Amino acid sequence: MRRRFPLAIALVGCIAFARADRALSQSRPHADSAALQRILQIEDARATGSDGAGPLIAYLGSSDTLLRRIAIRALGRLQRPDLVIHVAPTTNNPSLDLLPLLHDPVPAIRGEAANAIAQGVSRATRRPNDSLQPAVRAAASALRLALATERNDEVAGIIATAIGRLPYADTVESREAISAILARAQADHAPGFVDALYELSTIRASTPASIVYLKSAATPPAEAASRRLAVEALGNLNALDSATVVAAFRDHDEQVRRLALVGAKGLSPDLRRKLVQAAFADPSQIVRVGAVAAARAGAQRPACAPILAATRDHSDHVALTAIDALGSPCADTAMVIAALLGTVEHPDRAKAPGHSWQRRAHAIVALAKIDSARAAPFVATLATTSPPSAARVFAANAATASRNVVVLQTLAQDPDNNVRATAIAGLSRLVHHQADPEFIAALHSHGNQVVLEAATALRGSTSPAALPAILDAFDSLSAERRENARDPRVMLLTRIGEMGSLGTSTRLTRYLADFDTTIATNTAVILTKWSGSAVEAHPQPLALRSRPLAALYFTPAITLRVTMSDSSGGGTFTVLLDPADAPATVARIVELARAHYYDGHVFQRVEPNFVVQGGGPDASEYVGDSLFMRDELTGRSHARGTIGISSRGRDTGDAQWFINLADNPRLDHLYTVFGAVTNGLDVVDRILEGDIIARVEVIGAPSW
Repeated sequence: MRRRFPLAIALVGCIAFARADRALSQSRPHADSAALQRILQIEDARATGSDGAGPLIAYLGSSDTLLRRIAIRALGRLQRPDLVIHVAPTTNNPSLDLLPLLHDPVPAIRGEAANAIAQGVSRATRRPNDSLQPAVRAAASALRLALATERNDEVAGIIATAIGRLPYADTVESREAISAILARAQADHAPGFVDALYELSTIRASTPASIVYLKSAATPPAEAASRRLAVEALGNLNALDSATVVAAFRDHDEQVRRLALVGAKGLSPDLRRKLVQAAFADPSQIVRVGAVAAARAGAQRPACAPILAATRDHSDHVALTAIDALGSPCADTAMVIAALLGTVEHPDRAKAPGHSWQRRAHAIVALAKIDSARAAPFVATLATTSPPSAARVFAANAATASRNVVVLQTLAQDPDNNVRATAIAGLSRLVHHQADPEFIAALHSHGNQVVLEAATALRGSTSPAALPAILDAFDSLSAERRENARDPRVMLLTRIGEMGSLGTSTRLTRYLADFDTTIATNTAVILTKWSGSAVEAHPQPLALRSRPLAALYFTPAITLRVTMSDSSGGGTFTVLLDPADAPATVARIVELARAHYYDGHVFQRVEPNFVVQGGGPDASEYVGDSLFMRDELTGRSHARGTIGISSRGRDTGDAQWFINLADNPRLDHLYTVFGAVTNGLDVVDRILEGDIIARVEVIGAPSW
């Protein structure tokens, strides 16, 4: 079941089924490899070929359990309700029904069907009038029945989780889901059932009985994974009472202790103070980071002393979180200003070169928020600092916080794209369209993030130079034929739709056949509005590259060795990849790593107790590998140490990674998990913003 095992083997039952199927396949000739390759390629193409999803449906009748299961998984990943649930078929759109497979004789099929059904209806909204709600109701009814009759405990947990995931439109349906889950829930609080109630807690759905169950799951003998989920669910529901909080904070699991801090604000002032004080002294970095937020929670001006002490913590994550927290008022502002000035004026030169600037830069931003006059000279100095350029990004943020337009104007011309983008966003916030000349000039940048910010800032502009520059920028960016340029292209097209008119149509007509479906569709909407007549899009997607997905599926151990630059503190960590869950993702990552794509790139985003993210060529989430990756979503959770693919919407990954620094169940079923750190998690815990990946090496992957 989900989250039962740590790190690289933190897999749900369906993953265990997958490995069992793979083990059986390895003991016999690979006569099914060609069929498996076909299924995986159809899924990767999102069934857009001439045969559509037909071959996937055909494989449901195969005598090979592996092929059946992967075909079911593929149908769910397409996220088309008509391919998983029979509701109202039409002649031109016959519907498939996976619901009977919930009662298949093979447990692996039943578990995969439950996952596929939940994933297949996941695009429905929670609005009662959503056209997909009949499919959601049909899924809920079938899953509840299957849960009541399921004899395999592992599959029952998977079905329960699927019930919890559905996008219910009203409280009656969510309470029916809770009743079904609790009727089958086991006394040992198996993760599948606690997970189901956690999923429902994210939409504030609960009953008195579910609260009682979650409280009992929040303490031993429930396993650590269940305790974490239970405490987090109770936090979502504002149901963490003092007894549960105190018991959870005494837990031997660091993540349970961290999550217990969410309930600190509901304790008596004396008990709350003692709990937070103990959290600041906890041996776990994770708990001490959480203590900073707990110290501020529930008070407009909390005591400064504990947060100030944390700024001297030996862990950079704790210290930087505390410094950032000082950017909001606490009880003794003079004490805070003095401490921040001390940090600014005395940088820590004992650290690795890539880390010596961090505390000072964070302190300047915090100081700018509470005393802009005292911060001003330091902001100006930071704005003209030599590399790393990430320090000048902090200067732009500090200039925005202190309303220093002069510094922002300078940084808007910076050679680094991330500095320019941050400065442009700051100018837009402070002076709006007075900076239109800077925004228009920035449209010619080669940085996606710069163009995106400039186009965003030009909303409502009346400058006569804006529309011609936007049209030219749109043409230029489109000519590169990079799918991962979608965000700036969409924003440019939005501005064209607002500023243009029927006379502009000739510049847009060719984009009805754009390689990006979103651009083609949006173009059709704009041209229809301008002309008053219906205009249809006919996109021409870029071809996908064929990769040996089946061969990867049957490869038992593929790893990456990631070595950090000495300037960033050095160290190595190892990642075990999971081609059974995410073959197309693993294929792309392996291919890029072999080509040294990641070598020299940075982790540009670090959020303690959440994720570190990076691997793109311009230290930005908007610049990555040119072709989008398809989501490969399973029941695998975003446990601490797992690695996912960063994306900005469905099927928009561009090969950048994020590593979960703590369990992040809210990311489940939304982002692809393709591996986990098996050695060197302490190295990951030390990564700071701007840290450089020296090299990534592939071990164990087949050649192609």
